Amino acid sequence: VGSKVFIAIDIGTSFSGYCFKIAKEECVQKIKWRTEQGFNTPKTPTCILFDEKEKFLKFGYDAVMTYTSQTQNKEAKKLHLFENFKMELYGQVLHRDFMLTARNGKQMRAMKVFSESLRFMKDHALETIGEHTSVVKYSASDATWILTVPAIWSASAKQFMREAATEAGLVTESDPDRLIIALESEAASVWCRQLPSDGFMDGDFRGSEKIEEVPGTQYMVVDCGGGTIDITVHEVVEDSHLKELHKVSGSDMGGQTVDKNFKKFLRELISEKVFDEFEKNYPNELQRLMYDFSICKVHDGEVCLVSTSTLKHLASKENRKLPSTADAGWEDGVLHVSKEKLRSLHDDSLRSIENLIENILKKPNLNIDYILLVGGFALSPYVNSFVKKMFGGRYKVVCPADAQMAVLRGAVTFGMMPKVIESRISRYTYGIGIAKVFDETKHKSKRRYVTKEGEVFCDVLFERDQKSVRFSFFYTESKTPEFIDEPGMTKIGFGFTEMQATATEIYSGETSSVTLDFMAEEFV
Repeated sequence: VGSKVFIAIDIGTSFSGYCFKIAKEECVQKIKWRTEQGFNTPKTPTCILFDEKEKFLKFGYDAVMTYTSQTQNKEAKKLHLFENFKMELYGQVLHRDFMLTARNGKQMRAMKVFSESLRFMKDHALETIGEHTSVVKYSASDATWILTVPAIWSASAKQFMREAATEAGLVTESDPDRLIIALESEAASVWCRQLPSDGFMDGDFRGSEKIEEVPGTQYMVVDCGGGTIDITVHEVVEDSHLKELHKVSGSDMGGQTVDKNFKKFLRELISEKVFDEFEKNYPNELQRLMYDFSICKVHDGEVCLVSTSTLKHLASKENRKLPSTADAGWEDGVLHVSKEKLRSLHDDSLRSIENLIENILKKPNLNIDYILLVGGFALSPYVNSFVKKMFGGRYKVVCPADAQMAVLRGAVTFGMMPKVIESRISRYTYGIGIAKVFDETKHKSKRRYVTKEGEVFCDVLFERDQKSVRFSFFYTESKTPEFIDEPGMTKIGFGFTEMQATATEIYSGETSSVTLDFMAEEFV
């Protein structure tokens, strides 16, 4: 039975949201968060609040406001606030009891933090869709759920999100096919390829046809998020399908790098002692300052932030005045940051974006026509103008008008036709551990295994093609692996995830399958 509704969820580093499409309708729908409180954003902050007994309280703007209103109250220290927690999964060796630390220093299982976030999004989406349809009420089992993750995440992080979604009730273990894990840059690619020319900003798109209508067109999608920069390269093939031309690549130098640099600058400006006291004792005021900064930093020019009397008071306690420099200064309680300083706070991210793009463009087999900028950070005038300046002379650099929602809109489309990506290039080399008769010329210094009969074997060999006996699965980023004890080699367990191994007994034709578990804590 086909799904009645397709719902895509993005738990982002800075902001989270969802889009949906009723199967019988044409358009992908998005929502606005907290319009009754003056906000008008397509996503809500990635913040979740629990009480002292680890019971879920609030998510998003509600979590921020509830926590902020309580911070002068001693009870607030009992509240567990987690914010911007998505990047905690990046580059980690994950297991099911992996812990996250809340604002108050208390720890909780990451699985619970993520599953409760997804449960909130699930319930919110189903309620919103119910209001949209009014007559028909949908349950979680009526939907295909699409969960977006950075393309550069590890297999274990992707599996972690699948298990969190199962714990949240999006799907059951008996019906896992209704949950699709979509790579963010791939989803954005699927969305951009079918946009008409007026779907891009400022007449950027100079082609008369949609990308999907021209087989052979090659394009790069640069997904600039809060946490990661993700890059995918696709070519349009027959039937508007896509072929990946270069393995996904990226870095952890997204928009939040600018925020970190701003905090570092503020600490240097007002002194470490004053800033540390401000951060420790007035976290709600620092958070408000950072939210103001996140909104202001998308404007090209001087940034003005309403400061607090608290900073002035803390400085005076140290017999200091809040300093003014060429880069920044205070005037009537307002912090002014110069355009030049704001631009310099972006330098780390811009260098990373430039290096990532240049490394791909060096490949001789590519003939790229377009560079597509997507993601909330792509709307930064510094990111947008920088990429156009660096690469606009050689390529058509374009940005969709709805760049912040390109991933979610594309994820819905991807959920409806998951085979639109015809082929991919694996980030890893997969194989098994085997033993062979020890050869001193090849296996020197490697581990020896001696049988009862006195035969000597090397038992740490890496093999891609063996077809029988006991298997131990491994993966590595190396393209020419030989031994399973090489640095970067990881052993895969068995369990519930995106990859499956199938074996067929040649003579009987019997087939058996097993799924591979990337969180089995079995590492070489």
